[in-house]
Amino acid sequence: MRHEKRWLLLILVSYAVLGIAYSWVVPLGEAPDEVDHFLYVRHLVEQHAFPVMQPVATDNDTMEANQPPLFYLLNAMVTAPFPMTASADLPLNACFTFDPHDGGRAHFYLHEPAERYPFAADYLAFRVARLVSVALGALTIGLAYGLGQQMRFAGRHLGLLAASILAFNPQFIFMTASVNNDVLTAVIGAALVYFSIATVQAPSLKRFVGLGALLGLGLLTKFALIAFWPLPLLAVLIRVENGRIKQAWQYGMVVIGLPTIIAGWWYVRASQLYGDPLAWGVHLQAKGSEVLRTSMLSLADLGDFVAIHFQSYWAWFGWLKVQTAGWVYGVLAAGMFVALIGLLLLLFDWFRQTRKTKFTGLFSFIHRSPGVTAVLFNGLAVAAIYTSLLRYIQTINWSGYQGRLAYAAAAPIAALLALGWWRFTVFLSRQTGRSWLTRVIGVLPTVGLLVLAMVSLMQLDHAFARPALYTPPAKWDRVCQLASDGFFIEAVEFPLVVGPGDSFMVSLGGYGEGDGTAVGEIALLDWRGSLLDTAVSNLSWSADEPVSVTVPLTVPPDILPMRARLVYFLNDEVTELGYLKIAAGETAIPVSPYPVRGNYADQIVLLGYDLQIEAGSLRLKTHWQALQPIAEDFTIFVHLLDENGDLIAQQDAQPQGGRYPTSIWDVGEVVVDEANFTFPPDAQPTQIGIGLYRLDTLGRLPVVGEIVGETAVSQTDQILLQLNR
Repeated sequence: MRHEKRWLLLILVSYAVLGIAYSWVVPLGEAPDEVDHFLYVRHLVEQHAFPVMQPVATDNDTMEANQPPLFYLLNAMVTAPFPMTASADLPLNACFTFDPHDGGRAHFYLHEPAERYPFAADYLAFRVARLVSVALGALTIGLAYGLGQQMRFAGRHLGLLAASILAFNPQFIFMTASVNNDVLTAVIGAALVYFSIATVQAPSLKRFVGLGALLGLGLLTKFALIAFWPLPLLAVLIRVENGRIKQAWQYGMVVIGLPTIIAGWWYVRASQLYGDPLAWGVHLQAKGSEVLRTSMLSLADLGDFVAIHFQSYWAWFGWLKVQTAGWVYGVLAAGMFVALIGLLLLLFDWFRQTRKTKFTGLFSFIHRSPGVTAVLFNGLAVAAIYTSLLRYIQTINWSGYQGRLAYAAAAPIAALLALGWWRFTVFLSRQTGRSWLTRVIGVLPTVGLLVLAMVSLMQLDHAFARPALYTPPAKWDRVCQLASDGFFIEAVEFPLVVGPGDSFMVSLGGYGEGDGTAVGEIALLDWRGSLLDTAVSNLSWSADEPVSVTVPLTVPPDILPMRARLVYFLNDEVTELGYLKIAAGETAIPVSPYPVRGNYADQIVLLGYDLQIEAGSLRLKTHWQALQPIAEDFTIFVHLLDENGDLIAQQDAQPQGGRYPTSIWDVGEVVVDEANFTFPPDAQPTQIGIGLYRLDTLGRLPVVGEIVGETAVSQTDQILLQLNR
């Protein structure tokens, strides 16, 4: 036993070293929802009150305000003495996407260099909170060892195998190296299973009181642990089967009443605040379309759930951004399949035993078959948490597929995997006649997961390297594209408006994935893509270090006003850097022979027009003015109509043929657009319909207010100009 304890201590120390290393390598906030969990802690420390969940996301100090408070109270007590001078509400990284293969940076937030100093006062409380999580992870591993020991019938070292499967699961290390209430959920979930088994094996009032208190603490930790309430109730029912009904009634009152006394106040509070003891409705309101499922759960969704959940249970890090190699998931799946075969073999063994003896009830069967209690309660815990999770994903989209959401059963899962793996190795050694196979194959999960945990640490160190701390100046525009040669362009700066003949500077910033150099070009293109000017950009960088370059460009002096493009050429690859406006400078405001004032959605006004009609042709110049900044590029339609309103000819185009789109118009600026028509000599155009619409939706801008002008008539979504021939 002493030898075994030394091995357990080695596992715990190894886990602690890895947990601290993961905590250091991964920037703060880069585990799912970690910032909001820590903001809850800071709210308790600074406000001395529980946060209240608001239905509008931006009104919340933390998006976890609906969660039960025990995890946060524990962290508040531990971290309150430590300074936290910087805001924990980190700014979002505009370059982040959930696609693991997009080539961008792995981090969800922008970070400051001060985060890299372990004892910096700016973030010391956050660092200490992470260490609390590592300690809670160690407790869960110890309980996993205990769950394995409760199944010692299957092998002397089953506890060690269960502990190592959990301790060296890279995702478990990653999550327990972050601030997240799933960490305490894992501890209490494991403890509930362990003490339920112990209580069945040696029942007493004291143990049932302990179970009731533990369940109460679980209900103050996370709603998911409500699913574990049947475990102590099952322990009570087993006493009923044994004929001890009065005693079972007493125990039942304890495991129902005590959790209600301990945790009921929180659910009463939620009912009073939100009209819902789980605060589920207000939580969904605040999260909105970000998490809500928009269609019924389908078989395809279940397939996605299995894939995402499995991968993120073992090794899918960050905000589901950093994956390990595909073949690693294959090996992990094969290992779980082997363990499942082993569990089926064990069930077959028990089935054969029950055929040889008369079955007189669950309680008697448990006492005749050592370890059945442990297997039964571990299995029920896993079934309970996945039943709860399947119910959860009927409302929540793929964001609810994460493996961490099953960590309430992380220790029971590890214990069952250890049991199944052991039983399969026994089967293999018996079939081959080589007893040493049990010892050799038995350590494969421990060794394999330990190697994967260390490799994952190096992978995270690379994914969250120095560029994760690179924050471009706020005024720079984000580009977020991977150029050639492993160079990631993060942001650019250039003036948004220039004039003909102006010279201006373009600054480009990013980083390289490895040491390298690149000779590229930053080019100014006109609206059709023709080259206006170009400058060579020589870049040289060290691995994962920020780099920037600034080059001058000049606008040709005789160019027409337009929206121009900036691009970056590198090794025949083109990266879009953004758009700028080449303004007209001082120009005379055109005079409209036919004044009109037609208002389109309070965004754009038709000021008037100039018209020339000849036999079979018509030339129309329209004068427009922006009433406010315009974010979209609207298309202008001009329809030539006869007296019946039938279409004779039409022109649909963005202003000035696309050269001067509405999104670059200044407020108050007058823009002239021209339309030219030819039509059959026998056609008799009598009116012209003019309006604007969005090309992607074909939705027209409505005409609002009264029309000013003798020749114009307003309709719902266009203005009709009357032709006097």
